[in-house]
Amino acid sequence: MKDLSVTNVEMVYDVSGGTDVHALSNVSFDLAGGRLLSLLGPSGCGKTTLLNILAGFLAPTGGTVTLGGDIITGPDKNRGMVFQQGALFEWLTVEQNITFGPRMNHDDKAGFSARANELLEIVGLGGFGDKRIYELSGGMQQRVALARCLANDPDVILMDEPLGALDALTREKMQSLILELWKETGKTIILVTHSVEEALYLGDRLFVMAPRPGRIEEDYSLPFAEQGLTMDARELKRSPEFRQKSEEILNIIWEMEEEIMGRTEGAL
Repeated sequence: MKDLSVTNVEMVYDVSGGTDVHALSNVSFDLAGGRLLSLLGPSGCGKTTLLNILAGFLAPTGGTVTLGGDIITGPDKNRGMVFQQGALFEWLTVEQNITFGPRMNHDDKAGFSARANELLEIVGLGGFGDKRIYELSGGMQQRVALARCLANDPDVILMDEPLGALDALTREKMQSLILELWKETGKTIILVTHSVEEALYLGDRLFVMAPRPGRIEEDYSLPFAEQGLTMDARELKRSPEFRQKSEEILNIIWEMEEEIMGRTEGAL
């Protein structure tokens, strides 16, 4: 497992009209391999910008990001991304979607079907390999997106609001699946969410980010992800410890939102 290191990362967008947007400022942290990190904060705090820098989709305007000591300079198969919408190829079958990455990497074709079927079993879609994407529900499509990500065997899985478009019941089932994958694969997972409950449940480490410019305001190490592997999800989320921490973080974000609104009103 490779450790991730983020050092003094800055991101400034040069917007038309000569106005710069300072999206991230002096973001630094070290994340041991195999951790499950959730990123939480109000809109505009740079969560997705940070995730895109970790993926290599964006180059920071300052600072460095390394994985296993190697500087990240662009996308590669060591870091897989799961988006809010599956970003799947509608014209391909489920199996063809899952094996797309290995095929592009010119991996051994002989094991494609076997690997796809193995991953489909892991995400609870055994027997769906020959289905078309449009035949699947939203939750099933996100399971395919997870399987496609795992097919490249990345060191780090990055998730940008992967469950945001799902109904409440499907979302809870997918949360449990993510915990199971984290435990079974031992991979590092970094997840962006707007849900405090989800961030607490799916983060054995949690960053609360503050906006304008985006930065890490609070850094929590939490027991709930480990507990969720053996406890009923609803029981865990009703526990006094979970609810107390949820209220604490909600208050932090609420104060941030109030400050943002104050700035906005003052500028009018």
